[in-house]
Amino acid sequence: MDAKKEMLNMATLDVLTYGFALTTDQGSFGYSTNSLLRVGNHNILIDTGPSSRRPFLVKALKAKGLETDDIDIVILTHMHWDHCQNTDLFTNARVLVNPTEIDYARNPNKWDLAVAAGMADMMRNMKVDVVSEGDKIVDGVSIIETPGHTKGHMSILAEINGENVLLAGDAMPESGTVARGIPYNIFWDVEDAQESVEKMVAASNVFYPGHDRPFRVEGDEINYLEGPENIHVMDSTEGGGTASLTFTVSASRTVNVDIVQK
Repeated sequence: MDAKKEMLNMATLDVLTYGFALTTDQGSFGYSTNSLLRVGNHNILIDTGPSSRRPFLVKALKAKGLETDDIDIVILTHMHWDHCQNTDLFTNARVLVNPTEIDYARNPNKWDLAVAAGMADMMRNMKVDVVSEGDKIVDGVSIIETPGHTKGHMSILAEINGENVLLAGDAMPESGTVARGIPYNIFWDVEDAQESVEKMVAASNVFYPGHDRPFRVEGDEINYLEGPENIHVMDSTEGGGTASLTFTVSASRTVNVDIVQK
């Protein structure tokens, strides 16, 4: 490959909306990481996020000089609502999803409320292609199957500046997954989830997790690469009062095993 062609095919990776997840005494909430991978003439979006973050996603694309119609490939790590609710924005794109994941999402177990079954059904009207382990999406970008969090979860392995970078989704939701050896939410299978973490750690040491900032593993150390270190929480006293917040940091995170997908 000559130098000009190699330059045209060079991949760049940008986070559009950063992921995070918090647990409170009133329940848990979080937002997923949505990333833009550009390879040659391809604009590839990894996950589309929840509907509540739709304006943020559109604004982030505009900041990169792109409209929703400029995205030609959308890759969904899995079909949970917080990762896929904005997929309908990308009508020009091929939508890539694991066959096991989309089949389950179109007929989920009755009480599996995290699955975006309505979006899965709507996607029948889009250009959906199924992809599996080892499939090449474009030069330097391939699929790695990482089940456990969900039945058909998959991650994306991309060559960026000469090294393998893994866009992990919720198979590795945050940096603590590396030491723990397991994601903090498991809805399909514990053993599969553990094996998926081992597989990812063997494939890369740079991770873009589903609910955390990008990080690099160097020996026993986790080094964050970029992203916001704080969240601004807003309220008002317009109604005459407001709630205060107490922020508590613990040394470990409780793993939630709720096998609703079997």
